[in-house]
This record gives sequence, structure tokens and C-alpha cells, in this order.
Amino acid sequence: MMQNHKISVALFLALSSVYLQTATADTVAKKQPANSGHQPSLAAKASFITEFDQNSDDNVSQAEFNLIRQQRYQQMDQHKNQQVTAVDYQTEYADRLDRKLKQERDGQIQQTHTRVKALDKDQDGAISLAEYQASGERAFAFLDTNKDLQINKQDPAPTQRTERPAAANTSAAKSTSAKPEQATARTTVRPNSVLKMPTSHNLTGMLEMYDQNQDGLVSKAEYLEQRQTAFNRTDVNSDGVLSADEYLNEFVDRLDRQVASVRTSQLKQALVRFKALDKDENSWLSQAEYDASGARMFKRWDTSGDATVTMAEVLPKAEAAPQTAEKTAATDKAGNAYNAKSRAVTSDQSSQDVAVKPN
Repeated sequence: MMQNHKISVALFLALSSVYLQTATADTVAKKQPANSGHQPSLAAKASFITEFDQNSDDNVSQAEFNLIRQQRYQQMDQHKNQQVTAVDYQTEYADRLDRKLKQERDGQIQQTHTRVKALDKDQDGAISLAEYQASGERAFAFLDTNKDLQINKQDPAPTQRTERPAAANTSAAKSTSAKPEQATARTTVRPNSVLKMPTSHNLTGMLEMYDQNQDGLVSKAEYLEQRQTAFNRTDVNSDGVLSADEYLNEFVDRLDRQVASVRTSQLKQALVRFKALDKDENSWLSQAEYDASGARMFKRWDTSGDATVTMAEVLPKAEAAPQTAEKTAATDKAGNAYNAKSRAVTSDQSSQDVAVKPN
């Protein structure tokens, strides 16, 4: 399977060089509060537990975590010499990413079948314009909390619809007697999704989808006009209604474009992670370097220090704030030097074929 994802070292170097050179500009452009940092969430912890929980007890022991990490390194280390290249690292991740994208894509399509049935209020097997716009009206009314017929970031936040009960962020003991009351990854908190589609049911998605002139607001008139245009475009046979297939095909087209975008972005991020893990900057990832990274990851989530990660533990503290412009520039300079070293180390392999697995 890994061979199917092999990309040329030349392509890797080109991607990493471009990405690293633009990273500084992107970082400087994003103005953030001085003390802002990445705050771990319950969803992120649920994702961690889902990824590494082998016996489905909604906990991750140190042994479970270490075993999966060891298996991943062995899969990456194709030559069994403890010298994992950036391509090896990216390829192993691509295998896991593609499986997750497929799983989430299938889930999104299943939800769309359910959505079609919900929109078809008269159950005649098709979605009329009135039914389609009525759904849009409800979404707009939910976000237009001050009822001024426009949606912008200054509107008071709507009361969130209930989905799943949230787990409390407490330091509850992990004793056997406490287990029935514990929040669990699979029953109370939805893990983070890698494949996120914009939706008109939240402010960010509404603005992304309907704020065409980028002025930070969406009026009801332009919203309904855009939905009318979308309806007409989706009504391929121009019969005035949307069949289930027409509705689904339009969504799948957008979904697959999002899959491609997410995959490209995630694989670029894998190259950046490899660089961060390659502490001695020799263009190889040793077993020791990979193990050290895993140890830091597990320790961060295991806030109680008992070698088991559960949803009941208090969340880790926020990570350090993003680098200053000066530090970022220094990182960029180091990244350029790293790329030069990578080119020297791998120049004899630059003729490898590109064979990226299709989405």
C-alpha cells in the first residue's frame, strides 16, 4: 500500500521549499493576541483516545500508545535501518489520512441522504424550490439573532442546538468506582473531524458560503437570491424540482473538492512535522527522535501522570503563543538551510516516479 503513495524526492523538496518560504509571511500576517496559544479541547482529546484506544475501553494506556507508535515506525522504516525519510514519513501518514478521509466522506454522504428526506416535507420524492428556501429561511433565522435581516459577526451568538452532552473538564479520579460516571470519547464528545464542510448552520460557514463581496455580512435578500441560483444550477434537467440524485451529486462534487484540498494541506503539514521532529537536522528520523515525540505527546494528555489518558482528566494547559516575527524569520532561514541539506542528501534519488494515490 505504501508503494502506491510514493512521491518523488524532487516533488517533496519543491513542496517543502515553497511551504516553508511562505510560512513566515502567513504567520506574520495573522495578528493574534500576545498571549494567545493553542488551547487543547475535549474534542482533541476524544480524537487522541479514538486513535490509540485498542481495547475500546475509552482509555489509552501507555502500553497501547507505545505499541501503535512502534508499529507506525516499523511501517515507515522500509529499509529497517532506523533512517526514516520525509517521504517515508509522509507516505505512512497518507495511508492513515486516506482511510480517515474515506470514512468521513462516506459519513457525509450518508448524512446527505438523510438531509434529502428531511427537506422533502411533502414526501413526493423531490425537493421543491419552496421546500429548499424554507430550509434556508430557518437557517437564516437561527443566526439572525437580532432580527435585522442581516447576519454579521457582531450579531449575538445564537443558542446552540443540542447534539451530544458535553463532558465536564474535571480531574475526577480514575478509580473503578468512578468509571460509570466518567465522560467517554465515544458517547459524550465528538472527535475532531479532518473533513469539514462549510455549513449555513453556523456563522463561519454562513459567511464563507454566502458573503460574496467579503464585506463581513450577509443580507437575507442576497442570501435567498444565492440559494435560488444554487437551486437552478443543481436542477440539471430544469424540471423545477431537485431529485435526490441531483441534490446528492451537487453535494458530492463540492465534497470531493474539499477532500482534495484537505489532503493537499494535510500532506504539506506532514512535511513540516517531519522537519520539527528531525532534531539533528540530518534529513532522517531516527527511532529515538520518533519515540521522543511520542513521549511528549502522551505526557501532555496524561495530566494526572498515571500512565493512562481518560476523558475525565483535566485538559492540558494551552501551548505557548505563536512565534514572534523575528523568531519566525529565524525558523524560515533554518528551513531554507534544511532544504539545501536535504537536496544534497537525496540528490541521487531525485528521479523517482510520482505515484500519488488518487482521491
